Amino acid sequence: MTIPVQRAADPREAAVSNLREARLALDEGRPGDALEAAEKALAAFSWLDDAEGVAHSVLAQSVALGKRGLLPGALDTIDRVRAIAVANRHVGLQAWCGFAQAVVELRLDSRERSLHSLARALGLAELTKDVELIGSILFEQADVLRTQYHEHCMVRTAASRCSPDGEPCTRKLRRAEALCAQVRDRWKHLDQPWRMARLNLLLTHVRLDLGEVERALRSCQRADRLLDGQDRPVLRAELLMARARINGVRGRHDDQVRLLTRAAELAMGVLAREVAVRAHGALSVAHERAGKLDSALRHARSQLEQYRLWELQEGRDLLRMREHDLSARLVDQLAERTFGPHREHRTAPDPLRSSATAEQDNRRIARALRSGLTKRGIEVLRRVAAGESTGDIAAELSLSPKTVQNHLQRIYRTIGVRDRAGAAVWWVDLDEETRARAVLD
Repeated sequence: MTIPVQRAADPREAAVSNLREARLALDEGRPGDALEAAEKALAAFSWLDDAEGVAHSVLAQSVALGKRGLLPGALDTIDRVRAIAVANRHVGLQAWCGFAQAVVELRLDSRERSLHSLARALGLAELTKDVELIGSILFEQADVLRTQYHEHCMVRTAASRCSPDGEPCTRKLRRAEALCAQVRDRWKHLDQPWRMARLNLLLTHVRLDLGEVERALRSCQRADRLLDGQDRPVLRAELLMARARINGVRGRHDDQVRLLTRAAELAMGVLAREVAVRAHGALSVAHERAGKLDSALRHARSQLEQYRLWELQEGRDLLRMREHDLSARLVDQLAERTFGPHREHRTAPDPLRSSATAEQDNRRIARALRSGLTKRGIEVLRRVAAGESTGDIAAELSLSPKTVQNHLQRIYRTIGVRDRAGAAVWWVDLDEETRARAVLD
C-alpha cells in the first residue's frame, strides 16, 4: 500500500495568505491579529527574497501599529517604503503607501489630510487597475465623509443653523452613498462576501443618518445574508449594532438593548476592544434615554474598562517597535538586491549592532511598563534620553509643549527622579547582564 506523502504548504501561498489575513484584520478593527499575520508574511517573504512582498508586509505592520497609537514610527516607515517605491517607479506600491498613510492619519484625527492622501492614492491605484485597492480607498473616503458629517454638520444642526435634512448637512452623506455605489462596482466580482457585508453595514448607517429607515433596513438585511455561514465575529457584532440602531429609531427599546448586549458580549469574546467600547457606549446612551440611570452608569463603567484594556493592548506593542524598525531596514536591503542601488546613498546597517540595540530597547521598554509608565510616557522618555528638547518632542508626537511638560512631571513621579537628567539615566540603566555585554563589545 502506498502511503500518501503530505506536501508542505507552498511558502509563497502561505505568505500571500498571511498578508491577506493581515489586511482583513485591519479592516475589521483587529490590529493585534493584523500584527501577527503581517509578521508571519514578513518572515516568509524575506525568506523568499521578495522585496515587494516584504514592503507590503511592513506597510501592514505600520498600519496596525498606527491604529494602536504608535504614530510617528508608523508614518516614518511608510515614508521610507514610499521613497523606495518612487526610486524604483513602482506605482502600485506607491498607491498602497498612500492608502496606509491615510489610514494612520485618521488615527491622528486628521480628516482633511487623510482625504487628500486618499485622493492621491486613488489616482495611483487607478493606473494599476487594482480593483481591491480602489474599492478600499473609496470605502475609506465614504467613511471619512460620514465621520465629518457627525463632527461638523450635527454641531451646526444643534445650533439651529440648518435643519437635519437640509442641504448643508446632507451633502456629505449623499456623496458617501454615491461612493458606496462605486465600491460595489469594484468589489462585486471579487467573490469576498465579507467585503460586501462591510459595505452594506456602512450603507445602513449612512441611510439611517439620512433618515431613510426602510432603505437602511434593506442594506442591513443584505449584510446579514452575506455574513451567513461566514466566521466573522467582529463583523457579526457590527451587524448586531446596526440592527440595534434601526430598532432604536423605531422606538423598540427592549430589542435595541438586547442586540447591543449581544454585540458587546461577542466583541469582548474575541478581544475586539474598539467595538466593545462602542457597544457599551451605545448601551449606556440607550438606557439613559429610557430613564434607567443605574444601567446607564453600569455600561458607562464597562465602556471605560474596555477602553483601559484597549490602551493596555496598545502599550504592549511598544515592545514591537524596534522589531518594526529592523523590518523597514530589511526592505532597503532586499530592494537594493532586487531593483539595484537606490538613488540616495545609504550606509548598510550592521545586523549584529542592530540586533543588540533592539534587544536593549526592548529591555528598557519592558522595564518601563513594569514600573507603571504609560505608552505615551515611554515615547516621551525615549526622546528625552536621546537629548531632544520639549519643542522637538511636542512636534514629533503632535502634542503641545505644555502637554509634554505634564507627561514629564508624571514620568518623574512614577520612576522617582527629579529632572530630565535623572530620567535619561534611569532609561539607559540596564541590568547587569546587558551591562556586561556592553563592556565586552
